[in-house]
Amino acid sequence: MGKELTDPFEIEMITNLPTQQNSDCGVYVACFVEYIIEDLPIPVADFDVDGLRARFGILLWHYGRNKQLHGESSESEAPVAPKKTRGKKRKK
Repeated sequence: MGKELTDPFEIEMITNLPTQQNSDCGVYVACFVEYIIEDLPIPVADFDVDGLRARFGILLWHYGRNKQLHGESSESEAPVAPKKTRGKKRKK
């Protein structure tokens, strides 16, 4: 906000970040996003991929279960609303 598209942006190099060992990229991306959004320090040690995967699984399960219990749907799952027409309706 308040910057031109051509203005440079700051890049902060962080060393000693945890790296994925297997096909864990989703866990790493989700965690790093959470840390950045919440402005939390990224833990270099004690990065428990299995525990974090379980945590995200539980969060998703609770989210889905609450939707079922309360009959809710996300905007992306809701039926498309009919387009509104401009002007007055014609009388038959």
